Amino acid sequence: MIACFLPWFAATPAYERIFYYSSFRGPGFLIGICIFLISFSVVVTFLDKILERNAIKMPFSENYFFLGAGIQQVFLIVLMWSVLLATGNNYAEHSLRFGIFVAFAVQICALVATFLNFQLDKQHEAKAFFQHPEVPKPAQSNANHPK
Repeated sequence: MIACFLPWFAATPAYERIFYYSSFRGPGFLIGICIFLISFSVVVTFLDKILERNAIKMPFSENYFFLGAGIQQVFLIVLMWSVLLATGNNYAEHSLRFGIFVAFAVQICALVATFLNFQLDKQHEAKAFFQHPEVPKPAQSNANHPK
């Protein structure tokens, strides 16, 4: 979410001052808003999971939500990248700034973390499958004891 506020694009029109676009400004502002809203929903869901509030109930694992949101965000960041590069053709000097690279790198790290969390869940399921079940000991009744 923080990377959305950083500069994503800079251009210098002829005989004018340099200007910057973040994810909320410029020709790709709608894509940037979508990226921010998806990031916000992921952060809220993640905080709910960490704090164990269980206020957000999903009919599937949160990992599937994180994976789907991560793939969608990577797609949207690449789409924004191409929009900003096409916008740069209108200016004498232009460049992509560190904000879009930070957003892309953080999203790739998040996808790797989600994949590793999937692997950890599968490992726990496999260990649980191969453990011996715990059989409760029968409680002794007082009827069997002599008085």
